[in-house]
Parts: sequence; C-alpha cells; structure tokens
Amino acid sequence: MKKNVLKITALLAFGFLFVGCNEDFLETTPLSEVADTSVWSDPKLAEAAVLDLYQGTWAGTLTREETTDAFTDQAVFTHPGRGVDGYTEGKMNPAGNFMDMQWFSWPQLYPFIRSANNAIQKLTLNEAGMEAALVNRLLGEAYFMRGYFYTQLMRQFGGVVLTLEPLTLESESNNPRATFAETVNQILSDLDRAIDLLEEAPRDPARADKITALAMKSRVLTHVASDLYEPSKNSGVSTIASYSNPELIGWTSGSQLQRWEAAKVASKALLDATIGYKLDYTSPASQEEAIQNYEDIWLQGDENQDFIWGRLVEEFGFGSRTYPGGDGWSQGPGMVALYHGPNGYHEWAGTTPTEALVSKYDFADGTKFDWDNPAHAAAPYDNREARFYSTFLYDGGGWKQRTDDVVRFDKFNELQTGYYTLSDGTIINGVDTRQGPIEDWNGSRTGYYFRKFSDPRTPASWPNDLQKVDAPYIRYTEVLLNYVEANINLGEEGEAITWLNKLRFRNGLPAVTASGSALLELYKRERDKELVNEDARLFDMKRWLEGPQSLNKQVQQILIQATQKPGTTVTDYRKDTSLFNYVYRPTNIVFENRIWRDHVYFMPIKQEEIDKDPSIIQNPGY
Repeated sequence: MKKNVLKITALLAFGFLFVGCNEDFLETTPLSEVADTSVWSDPKLAEAAVLDLYQGTWAGTLTREETTDAFTDQAVFTHPGRGVDGYTEGKMNPAGNFMDMQWFSWPQLYPFIRSANNAIQKLTLNEAGMEAALVNRLLGEAYFMRGYFYTQLMRQFGGVVLTLEPLTLESESNNPRATFAETVNQILSDLDRAIDLLEEAPRDPARADKITALAMKSRVLTHVASDLYEPSKNSGVSTIASYSNPELIGWTSGSQLQRWEAAKVASKALLDATIGYKLDYTSPASQEEAIQNYEDIWLQGDENQDFIWGRLVEEFGFGSRTYPGGDGWSQGPGMVALYHGPNGYHEWAGTTPTEALVSKYDFADGTKFDWDNPAHAAAPYDNREARFYSTFLYDGGGWKQRTDDVVRFDKFNELQTGYYTLSDGTIINGVDTRQGPIEDWNGSRTGYYFRKFSDPRTPASWPNDLQKVDAPYIRYTEVLLNYVEANINLGEEGEAITWLNKLRFRNGLPAVTASGSALLELYKRERDKELVNEDARLFDMKRWLEGPQSLNKQVQQILIQATQKPGTTVTDYRKDTSLFNYVYRPTNIVFENRIWRDHVYFMPIKQEEIDKDPSIIQNPGY
C-alpha cells in the first residue's frame, strides 16, 4: 500500500504561525505533504492537519456567481449553460448533468470525512502524548467537522454512507447507505462529542467551538423535524410515496412533535449560551436605524455578535489570496460585488433577485405589498421595509461612484434598470440593463441586483472591488428563527411571537398579530427575507414541501418605462417623478423553463459512485 500521507494547509513555515491567526488560516492553499506518522507526533502539524478540514467548507454561497437561491423562487442565474437548470427545470440525473456545489457534494466531501476520521483516530490514541487541552480542542473540531460534512450530505441525500474510521483498500467497497435515522443520530453524536470536548476552547468565529456546535445542532434538529421527512406529511409527494426504501429518506417511526421539542431545546440552548445583535428593542427601530442594523450584521462580519461561524477574510489586494475551487485568482467572499453587481459598474450580475423575492418584502408599517393595489404599483420602491433597502439595488436607488468611463451615462450614481423616453422621442436604455451601453451581456434579466454582501465602501470595477466580506455559515438569527419555528409547530405561539418580535423590531417592523396558519406563513416569509443568499431557501423550500410553490412558475422581471412630462427640461437623466411618469410592470421572462418535479426534493447519487459500490441504493425518482 502507498505510504499514508496527509495534505497540510499552507507552507510549513507559515503553518507554524497561522494557528494563532484565525483570520488567515482558511485563505491558504495546500502546498506540502508530510508523512502521517510525523503529523500526529508534532502539535503544530497536528493542528494544521485539523485546520485543513475547514477547506471542505469552501465559502458557501459567496464563492461563485451561482448562489443556491438561484435554484429557488428567490433568484435567477444570469448566464446559462452551467447546470443551474438541473434544479430549476427538474433535469437532475445520476449522470451528473447539473451543478454540483462543492460544499454539498458527495464525491467532494467524502475525502474530508476520511481526513476527519483519521484525525479522530490519531488524536484519540495520542501516542505522542500531546497536552490534553490541545488534544480536546483538535478532537472536538474533528468531530464537529465530521458532523458538519455529514449534515451537508444528509440535507441533500437523506441517509448516506457512514464511514467512522479511516478506510483501507479492503474496506472501500460494500458500504451501503445508512438509514436516515442512523445518519441523523450519528451527526448528533458527533456534535454532542464536539460540545463536550470544546467546553474550554476559546471563542473563535473561524473555528468550531462549543457555540458553533450548539448552533449546528439546532440547524440539524430543525431540519429533520420538518415535513419533508414526516410520513404523515410527505405522502402527497409522488416520488416519496412510491419509493421502495423510505427508511433512507425519512423517519419511519417516532413522533414529529417529539422531534420539534428536541429542536426547540437545542435552539434555546444556543440562545441562552450567547447573545445576538440588537435584539432588545421594545418597539420597532426607526427606518434609518433598521436599515443600518441589517447592513451591520453582514458588513461587520465576525465583529458582529450575530456572526457565529464562517469564513473570514482580511483587507487584501489583487492576487494575495486564493480559495479552493478557484482558478488562481478567484477571491471567494472578496468577489461578491463583482460576481453579482450591475453591469453599469463593470460587474457580472451572476445571480440576481426575482420579482417573487422582492414582492415578499412588506411596507415599513407591515402592510403586505400587492401589485394589484394601484397605489403600491405606482411607487413600488417607496416606504418598503428596511431590509428591502439593505438587500436590493433597484431602479433609482443610490449606489457607488460610477467609474470614469460610465459617468457620462449616469452623473448621479443611481441604478438605471428602466427605459426612459424623452419628449423628443429619444429612448435611453438604462446603463444597468441588458440593452445598456456597458457590457450588456452582464445586465440583470430581472431589473434588480443584490446589494447584500456587497460593500458600499469599496470602489467599483475589477480589480478595485475586491472587498472584506466575511462569509457566514451560521448566524445567531438563524437559530432564533429555528426556535420560533419549533414553538409554532408545538402550538406555543406566545413564545414564538415574543422571539419573532425581537427580530422584527430590530428590522423596524411592527409586532406580530397573526396566529395559526397565518403565523406560520408570516414566519416562513420572515425567514426567507432574513437569510437571503445564505444557503437557506433551497433547503427550506424542500423541508417545507414548497417545491411547487417555489419553482413551478416562470421568473418575473420588473419592466420599468418612464416618459418625460410635457413642458419639462431634462439635461442628464436621473430618477425624478417631477420630470417623468413611471410605469412598473412585472412580466414573465422566457429564460429558464422552470418546472417542479418531485424527485428534486432529494439529490441523485452520481452513477459513478454507485458503480464504485453497487451496495449504494439510488434516491427516489432517478
């Protein structure tokens, strides 16, 4: 057999230093190989080996142009041909003709699970006699990361192959899938071990600690308590109802209420163990303050109390860091503005919001937005709730200074996603449209762009728009929402409303008055808005059995047409209702043929994996 070797993160000289610099260790590239026996006899190399497991997190939705929200009703990927339509058009298949996000990928996560197993084995033996405090921390992190990787797989596939020790050549075949219950129980076991072992570990938003493990346990238990896995709720899903191995994709015994109780307890444990950000309002924050509150959460990154765990970056210039999966220059979270920003800023409009998402946002007084209301339709961007203005770039909304070559088209630094007719008949195509004068192929198809996770303080245009944006994997607010959801499902509406109001007041919204099914609906849409582009909606739409509601409809754009008023004078266009009459019209666009198929609730296991091990049973519908 080949000599067992382990890839170690970064140059070894740097590896001895970066263990104390938690903002840097995730931004390194494996460059060396060290014999396995040497790794686990040296404390610094052992720590470096465990830290290498974090490379398997990548940076979630902030690593690339395609976010997982583009697989749902909330967003659309602008550039065709990269496999997103595997989800949105129900075309996923075992041949792998769809986008396989690294951080949820069967073939890409199992090597990290193998490394976690190796770390657990070696650290448990501790033949080198390393100090107990270090061993406990590293062992706790290894258990956490294994639980995390299995969580990512479980949320996509259901029950998966559980490997709990380093595989040998003799043991790499005949490893059938565990049941869903066995998979969940193993994840919870790993997280509980991590919670115990990390009791004394220092708080670190870039590394796992007790707080991180508590938060992840809340996520897992909330996910598995949901209707997708409950036989009394999922029987109407055709592929699930006809599947010959239901034990692989859901519960076959036990009480859903007991599972919601477990989710409630786990979520409250985290809420009690630490604190969130500005959740002490007793009435709604002002609009201005609420807008700032939401921006603070992601612009302040790990310095904000809401940030529990994620990938951290520092201020950096072009070429100073690369990320796994990149091509030598991709900068992960530092690239968000470039990936998703407007073409009129020389950015790429990778994933853009749909009108379906924008319409989820209420007015500031809590009134629901309705296109059928003439007053709403006449001024759709006025007086919306605070998160609207922190999340979207929309026609007439202010943004960064234009670059020198674009100033002649827009002297006022306002988004132009409409079409403006002057009194002499001249039509101005907005500079941020697909018919505009700047890189029109990168224009939004929907009339909107994402502002969230784009730093308004950094200049526009590559390479100057590299930015410091820490990518959150899990936030305090997500766990708060988990707690609310568990209480709603347990009929404890008073407690649910108390905590939901904490969030709504921070965001400037009035107190909740709904109950019953209306409360559950309000909660779901609150969660959708709060966790935009945080890898939440894809899994929420599945676990809530909202696939048809999300994807069985076409993408809508907002068509904006303005006509100059008679007797007015316009020199340089800007949004001005005293000079122009504006008409806003949501319109279906023919881009993706969005259709929901029930088999999309679970991912197909790639045929190449089944070919390696025929004992693996395929998921339903494939």
